[in-house]
Amino acid sequence: MEDLSKLGTLGLLGDADPVPQGLLLSSAEQAKTLSLLYEVSRELTSILDREELFRRIAQRVKKLVNYHVFTVMLWNERTQLLEGVFAMHYDDSIPARFRVPLNRGIIGIAAAERRSIRVNNVANDPRYIDCGDCTNLDLDVRSELVVPLLLQDRLIGVLDLESTVTHAFTEEHERLLVTLASYIAIALENARLYAEARENEQRLRDDLDTAREIQRQLLPTGAREVPGLDLAAAYVPARELGGDFYDFLPYGEGRIAIALGDVSGKGTAAALYGSLAIGTMRELVVDHPTEPAQMLALLNSRMHNARLDARFIAMLFAVFDAPTRKLTLSNAGGPYPLLVREGVAREIQVAGVPLGLLAMAEYDELTVDLLPGDIVLFASDGILESENVSHEEFGPARLCSLLGQISPQDSASEIADKILSATNLHSGQDTPPHDDRTLLVLRVTDEDSSDLSKLPIIY
Repeated sequence: MEDLSKLGTLGLLGDADPVPQGLLLSSAEQAKTLSLLYEVSRELTSILDREELFRRIAQRVKKLVNYHVFTVMLWNERTQLLEGVFAMHYDDSIPARFRVPLNRGIIGIAAAERRSIRVNNVANDPRYIDCGDCTNLDLDVRSELVVPLLLQDRLIGVLDLESTVTHAFTEEHERLLVTLASYIAIALENARLYAEARENEQRLRDDLDTAREIQRQLLPTGAREVPGLDLAAAYVPARELGGDFYDFLPYGEGRIAIALGDVSGKGTAAALYGSLAIGTMRELVVDHPTEPAQMLALLNSRMHNARLDARFIAMLFAVFDAPTRKLTLSNAGGPYPLLVREGVAREIQVAGVPLGLLAMAEYDELTVDLLPGDIVLFASDGILESENVSHEEFGPARLCSLLGQISPQDSASEIADKILSATNLHSGQDTPPHDDRTLLVLRVTDEDSSDLSKLPIIY
C-alpha cells in the first residue's frame, strides 16, 4: 500500500482541493479507500483522450460508489447550458443528449451553487427532473448524487449518479466524490486543451498543405519557345513552405527573364514575403520591362517600402536574349552564378546589396556572351551549404567538380537532378535539408535562333 503521507502532496497534480480531513481515519477500510482514491486520481489526470477518460471515470467511480446510471455533463459557456456528453447504464454506455440550465433540477442547482447534492429519495424532492425520455431508459430512479466539477470556482461540469435504490448514496460516498471531482475536473480540462491543441494542429497542417500547393503553383516548371535555350528548375523546401522562390518571365520576342530569390528566414513568413516579391516583380515586368540592374532597383524600392519585420531578399535577375545568345544579369546579394564551358566551371562575379535593406540601392550589371554547350547555374545557398553528419558543407569545390563531369548530352533537367542527388547523397538521404535547395539550369543549344516571332511560353 502507498505511504499515506503522499496524500498531502496531491495538490501538485493540479488546482484540486486537498483531501478532506474527515477522510483521514485510521481503519484499514478507510486506508484502502484512500489508497484507491490516490491511484484513481493519478490515473485519471494522465489520460488525454476524452472518450477514454469518460469510460475510465465511470469505471473507477464504480469502484468507490455503486450506481445504476452514471452521467457526465459539461458546461457550455456559449449556450449557458449543462450538456450531457457521456452516460453509462450499468456497464453499457448510452446516449446522453439532454441539456440542463443552471438552477433547474437537482443537477442545475448543484452546478449553480457550486456544491454537491445528495437525495435519498427523489420522489420526495420537488427539484428532481425525470430524464428517462432523454436516455431512452425505463429506469425507476430512487436516489441521486450530483457533484460539481470545479477548477477553483470555474464550473467544468457535473457528475450525476443515480440508483434504483433509496438511500443508495452515503455521506462517505459524497465526500469521496467531492475529493475525486477536483482531479476529474483537471483531467477533463487537460483533455479539452489536448483536443483543442490537436484540432489547431490539424487545422494548421491543412492550411500549410493548401499554402504549399499555392506556392507550388506560383512557381513555373519550365519555358519553351526560347530558341537556343534549354531551361529547367528544381526546388526542395526545407519546411512545408519555403523561403526560396524563382520565376521565368517573357521579356519580349526571343527574350526571357530568369529570377532566383532567397528570403531571410524560413517558414510561413518567409514564404509569404517571397510570394509578395513574385507578385511585385511580375507587376513591374508588365509595367516597366527594364534591364536587370534597373529591375532590381525598382524591386528593392518596393520591398523596402513594405518594411516587413526587417526581412530582406537575396536575388539574382537575368535576361537571356536568344538572337545574340547574351545573358545580362544583376545580383542583389545572392551566390554568384556559375558558367560551365568545356567542362570548367567559373563564377560570374557580380555582387549587390540584398533587396529591402537600403532604400536607394544601385546595382551593377554584367553581360556574358554564351556559346552552344555552355551551362549557367543559379543555385541558392541551400545547395552549397548542405551538410553531412560531420557538418561538412557540400561547398563550391564539390559542385564545380560535379559540373565538370556533365555530359554534353545531359539536358537541363538531368543536370538539375544530378546536382540534387549529389547534395542528398552528401547530407544523407534520410536527413531533411536545413535550408531550401533551389536550382535554375540554363543550357545553351545550337538551335537556330532565327524564328523569333513567338513570345516565350512559361509553364
